[in-house]
Amino acid sequence: MTSKTVIQVTANGQLELPPEISSQLQPGDEFLLWQEEDTIVLKRVEKSTVEEMIKAKKGVNREPDSHFFEIGDRLAQLNEISPISEEEIKAEIQSYKQEKRKLT
Repeated sequence: MTSKTVIQVTANGQLELPPEISSQLQPGDEFLLWQEEDTIVLKRVEKSTVEEMIKAKKGVNREPDSHFFEIGDRLAQLNEISPISEEEIKAEIQSYKQEKRKLT
């Protein structure tokens, strides 16, 4: 199931989930959280998986997870403005310097 919903952070710093999502959650459900720049992804995990990671004193597996990257790609497609590349920034700075030299 894929859905898009805008939610807000409450005054207490919490995210209020829509009823159709919160009705699927149970007390004690656990999620892995990925954050990269302005993207946050939650993925439900089995409790035993989290317990195993804690016992093994390991962090989240950062190896490529195709499902995670598929979600990231879908989220990137929703972004209306493409990020500015380093080359574009350099070109803009160069253009600014050339324009400023003309004025002096």
